[in-house]
Amino acid sequence: MSVNFGGWPSGIHSDFEQVKRIESGKKLKKKIVALDKEGQRIVIQGSAAEPYQATLQECTCADFAIRQAPCKHMYCLAMELGLLDGLPVYDKRSASYDPDSELKRYRSLYESGQISADAYVKVCSALAKLKK
Repeated sequence: MSVNFGGWPSGIHSDFEQVKRIESGKKLKKKIVALDKEGQRIVIQGSAAEPYQATLQECTCADFAIRQAPCKHMYCLAMELGLLDGLPVYDKRSASYDPDSELKRYRSLYESGQISADAYVKVCSALAKLKK
């Protein structure tokens, strides 16, 4: 994956927590109040009374203030600027991944006590979605 923007380490964007924010950022398109592509700034109406203002380096939201890592608003801006074009795209026709064999593998891990019931349920729920 080759994503690089705002001076953030490129590896940060593959972190599970960051991937969740990337996915959330994709859903914000309808909430964009203003977009300045040249100035690389975005204003997005969120849950607060005042809209969030973001650049590729910072945002006025609480998530960014606490974590000091890219938030969903920053990822929304990066998408609008075409900077996330290097993200992996899931291909259901890919023959290299078999959800059924993964389900069997996780069942075996659960049955042998190597993973908890909670983890087993979460993983299998996600894998079941891939079979559709």
